[in-house]
Amino acid sequence: MASQNPVYEAQENPPLLPTLRYGFQFSLMATVTLLVTPVVVARASGLGDSYLSWMMFASLLVVGVSTLIQVRRLGPVGAGSLLPMFTAAFSIPFCITAVVDGGPATLMALVFVSALAQLAISRWLFILRKVITPTVGGTVVMILSITLASVVFALLDDSSRAEPEKGPATALITLIIIAALALRRSPLLRLWGPVIGIVAGCITAAILGIYDFQPVLRANWVGIPTEWPGFGLHLGIPFWTLLPSFLFLGVIISIQANGESIAHQRVARRGAQAVDFRQVQTTMAGAGVSNLLASSLGAVPNVINPAAVSFTQTTGMASRRVGYFIALVFILVAFSPKVSSLLGTIPAPVVTGYLLLVTGNLLVDGARTIIQSEPNRQRIVVAGVCFWLGAAFQFGLFALPDLGGVVNALLKSGITTGGLAAIVMILYLEFTSPRQMRFQSQLNVDALPDLTEFVNRFADSRGWNDAMKARLGAVAEETLLTLAPLDLEGLLSDDEAADPPQSAAADGGPGDPPQGDRLIVLASSDGPMADLEFIGAHFSGAGNQHHGGPNIEDQVHQLQQYDTLPPTEHDLSLRLLRSYATSVKHQQYQDTDIITVRVGPPGSG
Repeated sequence: MASQNPVYEAQENPPLLPTLRYGFQFSLMATVTLLVTPVVVARASGLGDSYLSWMMFASLLVVGVSTLIQVRRLGPVGAGSLLPMFTAAFSIPFCITAVVDGGPATLMALVFVSALAQLAISRWLFILRKVITPTVGGTVVMILSITLASVVFALLDDSSRAEPEKGPATALITLIIIAALALRRSPLLRLWGPVIGIVAGCITAAILGIYDFQPVLRANWVGIPTEWPGFGLHLGIPFWTLLPSFLFLGVIISIQANGESIAHQRVARRGAQAVDFRQVQTTMAGAGVSNLLASSLGAVPNVINPAAVSFTQTTGMASRRVGYFIALVFILVAFSPKVSSLLGTIPAPVVTGYLLLVTGNLLVDGARTIIQSEPNRQRIVVAGVCFWLGAAFQFGLFALPDLGGVVNALLKSGITTGGLAAIVMILYLEFTSPRQMRFQSQLNVDALPDLTEFVNRFADSRGWNDAMKARLGAVAEETLLTLAPLDLEGLLSDDEAADPPQSAAADGGPGDPPQGDRLIVLASSDGPMADLEFIGAHFSGAGNQHHGGPNIEDQVHQLQQYDTLPPTEHDLSLRLLRSYATSVKHQQYQDTDIITVRVGPPGSG
């Protein structure tokens, strides 16, 4: 039965027995499928059993340690909530190409670059939010489904050759069972579906005589791989041809971490609260550090476990204590060759059946991300065009001239061509959209006269009447007063009073504001509606009462719930803002606050 609110939030500690029970349940669900990605990559590499053993050990160890980092949070790294890590199945085709063409050292270098991209995106998320959009992410995920499908079909073809009847039958039974459980309404059955399907597939393979259980019997209960593969960083031609694909993988992992963090905040906290994008950033940084660890040990890329949100929603368990136990189980399994061998000997037809469902889910998830997140039909068209463009290049439907080894390899990748096309088309829409007006100043109430003049000019440029102009002015004033209180302690210092900071209004004109906290206001319109985006960038590191404080969006919702209570002095600006604005959205990033206010004409409601 799904829980509407968590029984235990992140900071709360459940009793020991529920902690162990839920932690073991999630660990069991995760470990059965966690090793699919490294096992497929290691088997395809042709490097033998020693490389397979190392990949299983390294993947489990990295997932365990990085899960601990995500759950605990170390400074600006980690979610601080129950978001365990997992191996990225959609990276399989690129990891196989990297290992086969360039060796383990090439894979290490590419995962390292991908991790750096994730860390950069997490740090500058508020800047990249216009480019790292649901359209780009959803499009690349849909193309990933095509790329992964080519690997899955190759596995199925190999199984058919080795066992013309038994291999396909085992894959089909696995797929049917997982799909049947995934289609059930019970959240619990959907969570356990992959585990049950894989176990059933293994039983089928054993009955048909295609399950080799001998490696499990030969493995020790405790130990580590005895052969170190001798990794390093190799920057040959395979590295440069695969670099764009792994950069896009970094983008996708960041977008996935973004979405998982937002979804988890909604199910792991009691009551409706605005999304804390500072936690989103630390979650994305945790994923980036996880892949730095993966690179250092030669493992495959990692993502946040996609089952984490469903698990919390189903069980009502969001406690970090459960996450610590999950991380410990992963680490212990890494040092148990017998357990990891049991997971690593899952027959290829069973893996194929599981990955067929993963491929279908990728396509659906990508399309759903775009349709649900993008109200703009133009961007949906961009996604459709770029998806088929990527598919055409992936399957070699274009006859291209010989442009050199590196360029030829780049153009053969649907991820590279489709992803770059999506980014270019999104930027084209941004630059050709109706022109925004821009205001820039120091983040201080002294900017109010210039800000008022700016919104008046904006209203005049749209031909709006005095009533709308007055409403915009009031919204701008109340938002500024909320975002930039009068001073550090309620009064300006003597030095500030004697030498007040200057503000500058700009419509793309010259003049940079002084150093310190800054305010940028972007004004645009949608018919009779005005959209004002207030961006407060905090460089001084001190003094702003709002930065790091409560979320304005939450405060407005609270005022709506308790509208009958007499307002306090602190509430006056929020009440005025709520009365003038159609909607108020507040995104809090590290060192940056973004308040988006939509304003309709008087009488529009």
